[in-house]
Amino acid sequence: MTSKTTQKSLIAQFIQFTGANEKVASRSLKATNWKLDQACDSYFTSIGSAAPSKAEDSLGKLFEKFREPSDEEGVATVNGTMRYLNELGVNLENAEILVALEIIQAPALGEMSKEAFVDGWKKIGNADTISKQKSHVAGQIKLFSSEMTVFKRVYKHVFVCAKEKGQKALPLENAIVYWEMLFTPPGMTWETPSTNWIQLWVDFLNTSWTKSVNKDMWNQTAHFFEKTLQDETLGFWSEDGAWPGVIDSFVEYVKKKRGDVPDTMETD
Repeated sequence: MTSKTTQKSLIAQFIQFTGANEKVASRSLKATNWKLDQACDSYFTSIGSAAPSKAEDSLGKLFEKFREPSDEEGVATVNGTMRYLNELGVNLENAEILVALEIIQAPALGEMSKEAFVDGWKKIGNADTISKQKSHVAGQIKLFSSEMTVFKRVYKHVFVCAKEKGQKALPLENAIVYWEMLFTPPGMTWETPSTNWIQLWVDFLNTSWTKSVNKDMWNQTAHFFEKTLQDETLGFWSEDGAWPGVIDSFVEYVKKKRGDVPDTMETD
């Protein structure tokens, strides 16, 4: 059963994500047994279908302001995309930009799709002006460093927009750049009391890994990251577990660097 403290926290997060009032937040969360992702999805779906025409029209007109004359229909390329991000007030040099790009489901770092732009903001609701969007993005950036739901959503989209078109994997050097952005402020810091995980991860990759980063490695890294924040002793890891080989190798690398007892695997 979800505790009252947890319920209050989930209600606050729901309000932050959606802009809805407390009554709507409580009702939506109760209907999904206090599952935040499901409650938000259900809410956005309901308001998206309530009055789509007006919202789509306003958002479509806003999008058109950032298209260059030479851009294809329904697409804003790098100049327009950068102008838009600047108007949102995000820092283009750190992970703030990734938060904004996830909201509009940008297909690439320097490109926006009208369809995804409209759909993304329509789901948020009541966000058809730059000032409203700027306020929402700022709120998401604040949550980005502490709320795992927000972080994982942005993290997942980075792999999509960071890949070159037609490619199924990220070059290792590019992946490292994004990991350093995501796992340091304003992203979620990958560090525990005894271990600077992101530094070890980057050092390991630079010295011991040469392959590109596919979707599975990208997603499993996020899963491993989350587990290490919960248990820095690596008690969750087992040699017989389902972790990919790169994670197994990294665990051995970490143990050696930290001077852990050689065998810290689970035993009967």
